[in-house]
Amino acid sequence: MKPVHLLLALGAMLISHSALADDFQRVQERLATLVGGDVEVSVASTRIDGIVQVTAGTEVFFMTDDGQYFIQGRLVDLNTQDDLTELGKQGVRRQLMRDLDTSTLITYGPTDPDHEVLVFTDTDCGYCRRLHGMIDEYIDAGIAVRYAAFPRAGIGSSTYDDLVSVWCAADVNAAMDQAQLGRSLPAQDCDSPVERHFELGRMMGVNGTPYIITANGEMFGGIVAAEDLRRHLDETGADGP
Repeated sequence: MKPVHLLLALGAMLISHSALADDFQRVQERLATLVGGDVEVSVASTRIDGIVQVTAGTEVFFMTDDGQYFIQGRLVDLNTQDDLTELGKQGVRRQLMRDLDTSTLITYGPTDPDHEVLVFTDTDCGYCRRLHGMIDEYIDAGIAVRYAAFPRAGIGSSTYDDLVSVWCAADVNAAMDQAQLGRSLPAQDCDSPVERHFELGRMMGVNGTPYIITANGEMFGGIVAAEDLRRHLDETGADGP
């Protein structure tokens, strides 16, 4: 998205004045000329003098604290190699995960897991099937896997219908096991969360499957070995969605 397009999109957003400190007054004044609507915008300081982070809905960008310059794209600290844009997006994902109804997820894991991760999956996906074949390894590593649906072909596709059948089954875990083996399921329909999961994934930046999201908001595309994931979760203290 080009900056000018994002600025136009900001016309449908609302500034949360309580989130803006007095130090951000000039940024607040500039944003006030651009925004209005129903999406909350917050402003926070960064480690860079003169630069503030603006979170607008699920978008993260930066501005100079005089409100004059708009910065969109990756902002990287070359000394630490920290991607400040990604760190901002991790904060957005953490909030989305806090708001997620975990009862809509299909969970595999030990009774009392040490860690939990959110995994966006598609039953018509070779790597998803490989990851599902490693479920016992994740369980043995003390990790619970909570599946959310992400039909890569989109809403209304045959894969979407297959995922709806999984989530509408009487035994969702058994249905997921069969679907991840490539076996056909009886077509079912219900008030499933598949479309909501798909939209959640898009807001988080998911563009394929499988995608693993940790409680810290970190995102890993593809398969991560159970022992490697456990080590990372121990080091970062990411406990679960």
